[in-house]
Amino acid sequence: MRNKTYTNPDSGGKPATSLEITCHAGWTTKKPVVPGLYWFRRSPGMTKCIVEVEMDDDSLAIDDANFDHSGAVERIDGEWAGPLDPPA
Repeated sequence: MRNKTYTNPDSGGKPATSLEITCHAGWTTKKPVVPGLYWFRRSPGMTKCIVEVEMDDDSLAIDDANFDHSGAVERIDGEWAGPLDPPA
């Protein structure tokens, strides 16, 4: 089996990191429907970060002091990619 080099389209064609490779889906404005780790960005070209989406009673939410968009996922506008697969 040959090695395949994956590129990150947001990095000008630079090789993707292992975390970027574990996310098989592309960017979407559809909000997460299951808990997990997700890439998030406000819009294309904006800084991206990994956030943890958790259950909060009967809805999904982000509770992260380092993330300025914490709260119910349904009220957070942006683009999502994930959930990320855990490392092997």
